[in-house]
Amino acid sequence: MDIATTIDTTLSEWSPDRLLSAVIARLDIATGRFTWINCGHPPPLLIRDGHVVPQAMEFPAHLPLGPGLGPAAAPDEHHVRLQPGDRALLHSDGVTEARTSDGSLFGDQRLADGVIRTMASGDNPPETLRRLVHNLHEHHRLHDGATIMLVRRHPH
Repeated sequence: MDIATTIDTTLSEWSPDRLLSAVIARLDIATGRFTWINCGHPPPLLIRDGHVVPQAMEFPAHLPLGPGLGPAAAPDEHHVRLQPGDRALLHSDGVTEARTSDGSLFGDQRLADGVIRTMASGDNPPETLRRLVHNLHEHHRLHDGATIMLVRRHPH
């Protein structure tokens, strides 16, 4: 994905003292091929049949964009084939590093459990995320930007 190199070059030129963490992804809806690059975020989670598929999308993250790494250091593309009904959950560390009043982290497990639980009740992706964000804001303090996206491959 040349877009990462373009973003990196542009940030280096216009804001040389800034970094940008990002996940850039593409889903081929006909084949289910999900392609992504990860620049400074936790690995996405693959949710299949109501369970997180362990390590299915765990690849080392590339450095954030912006330091002017150039085309030779472009981030690696990763690929996975989503089956009909699969979901890919992408999130920033601000989500999992949110803390309760006693200091405990929201964490990866609570994130996955929350998404799986709301999906099991029949909620569609927008409602699943709405409930997750509501829970996050109700019980946790954010110390960083929090971004979350849920991609679902439709069964048809």
